Amino acid sequence: MARDNSTQETKKDKRKKRRKIIWSVVGGILAVVLIFIAVYGICWAVHSKEPSEPYGSYVFDNGKAKFDIDLFPSLVVDKDADELKIMQIADPQIKFGSFTRDTKTMDLLDRAIKEEKPDICVVTGDLTLSVFSHSAFKYFCNFMEERQQYWTFVYGNHDSQFDCSKYTIYNLLKRYEYCLFDPGPSDVYGESNFLVNIFKGERKEENLIYSLVCLDSGMYPEADNVALTDWVYDWIHQSQMDWYVWAVDGLKNIKSDIQSSMFFHIPIKEFANMYYLNELANGREIPAIVEEKLPQAEIRDVKGVVRESDKKDSEFVWGDDGYTVGIFYQGNAEGVTDHPDVFKYIKDSDCTKALFCGHDHVNNLKGYYDDIYLAYGLCCGYHTYPFFNNPKILTGKVLYNAKLWTDEEGNQMEKGVTVIEISLGQADYGALNVNDRPNSYYK
Repeated sequence: MARDNSTQETKKDKRKKRRKIIWSVVGGILAVVLIFIAVYGICWAVHSKEPSEPYGSYVFDNGKAKFDIDLFPSLVVDKDADELKIMQIADPQIKFGSFTRDTKTMDLLDRAIKEEKPDICVVTGDLTLSVFSHSAFKYFCNFMEERQQYWTFVYGNHDSQFDCSKYTIYNLLKRYEYCLFDPGPSDVYGESNFLVNIFKGERKEENLIYSLVCLDSGMYPEADNVALTDWVYDWIHQSQMDWYVWAVDGLKNIKSDIQSSMFFHIPIKEFANMYYLNELANGREIPAIVEEKLPQAEIRDVKGVVRESDKKDSEFVWGDDGYTVGIFYQGNAEGVTDHPDVFKYIKDSDCTKALFCGHDHVNNLKGYYDDIYLAYGLCCGYHTYPFFNNPKILTGKVLYNAKLWTDEEGNQMEKGVTVIEISLGQADYGALNVNDRPNSYYK
């Protein structure tokens, strides 16, 4: 009998021990969650501050402002430089920095910067996608500062989503010597509308040689009928195009034949047009509804692929305007008609000769459309899609299945950067040489 009691007591002890372990684990998890929430709450309270009134480096006043080269950041290259080398950094989407997959992204960038020695790096948005955006930005800023690498940045649709406002991001970025950033005019839509002007030898007007036009393509439309899950995005607004015309005119008054490249995050519809025109040129069928509305434009030297999945499992989002699979261009929400014809403004300017964007991580389409070079930058972020290699996860969706992300030869593509070389010589001024450099390129 004593033995039975002893056995029962032993079983009770074991159950008590298991319960203690379970509750300890549950308590530990709850403690971690509470600490996380508390830390996030503190970060949000500190970094989500908005200014009491509009801020910027000057007031545009519908073009009444006087154009002055001192309004913008600048970069001075060697007086004998015959080319400008730019490294486009597309969609790093840094989450937490150290001890995460972000270290693979930064290792890639470290090797690329050492090998290429670019004059400037341009981050075309989505530098972060993190609940701790401020810390992620600081992590990246310190990385570039340590390497004494000049860089600039335009906003994507994720950079200020969580604990951080664009105002606090600006107040962080302005502390760094090698970050050539400006919030732009206070009365123009968005907060990264500015020029980075390139000078040869010395920062004097007569030495102005080239310009980088940076624009904020926004985040999500502010409309009651639009949800995040609709996969529709904001656009470059009319006030930005008015500013662009003013800026280009100001540049031309200094150097009449000045050329520029434009950088923003979300592609414009002409990327989709170029894709479909190239499909037709290569004898492939496209949906009749798209072909009917496709504008006539000359395309040439088109390369790269569109591998982004539609996310809605349909050929179109709004089929009557020809939305294409996998190209999530600006202003694609139903009924949106108030965005300007950005491409027409660019053509009419006769100044901007190339457009570079990011946003669609698994597209690297590039080519000339109506004599303007359109290019996706190669995605560099290892902490964003595609990185799930399990084909059971949303089978057939490139979004989550890296094995389906293949190049034109069918080889699995890699993360990487895009290197842009622009001639500054008199004979071939403005000539472009643009190449994607995958991770494996930098041994």
